[in-house]
Amino acid sequence: MMITLIVSILFGVFFDQPADLKTKFKTEQLIVVTSDSWNKIEGKMSVYEYTADAWKPVLLNIPIVTGRSGMAWGKGLHDAKLNTGKLKKEGDGNAPAGIYTLSGLFGYQDISAKMKSLKVDDRTFCVDDSKSAYYNRIVKTDTVKKDWNSAETMRMKSDVYKYGIFVDYNVNPSIPGMGSCIFMHIWSGSSSPTAGCTAMKEEDILKLIAFLDKKKNPVLVQVPKAEYEKMKRLYKLP
Repeated sequence: MMITLIVSILFGVFFDQPADLKTKFKTEQLIVVTSDSWNKIEGKMSVYEYTADAWKPVLLNIPIVTGRSGMAWGKGLHDAKLNTGKLKKEGDGNAPAGIYTLSGLFGYQDISAKMKSLKVDDRTFCVDDSKSAYYNRIVKTDTVKKDWNSAETMRMKSDVYKYGIFVDYNVNPSIPGMGSCIFMHIWSGSSSPTAGCTAMKEEDILKLIAFLDKKKNPVLVQVPKAEYEKMKRLYKLP
């Protein structure tokens, strides 16, 4: 009892008092991605919807892979005081840990869904050059003047971006050097993980896309399991 009281007091000193994630971020859809440790590449995804005053599971324990270096804390909606230890930087191969809005979809063809979507082609790029005015933004080379030396094509020769979800990492504003171009997309199935995104089988991302609804403001919580246990107390997670 005394230990519980001490932990509660310390939690209140270093962090804001626990806040219901649904109320704080006005969300009714929650996607949870966890791994066994910061450096672990493989993990699981579970999906919840808020109904009847509780988070109800929709999909559970979907296999995923994260970045080649695992995860690192990044710039998102969560309390910045959590960002200690392993921190995400441009090109480090880490998937961002924290809480992030899922703002839309993209793909090689038009997508019929309850989220806004972008059809990408060979002129569509995500800029990862920290010196560019378009850093961490999706651009079309036929509509903007190129000022970058590095950008990622959104129309891959493979099918990894055939369907994708935009993760609002390092946005409003985008801080140079903190990382860019973070998505959820199809896993290639090869032995290598992603460069910092979260990937899964095509059949699973299609289930996720069908579930997402912009009116319900879907939010991604992505952290190692030990951190998720802490965030459950902070944000009243399932």
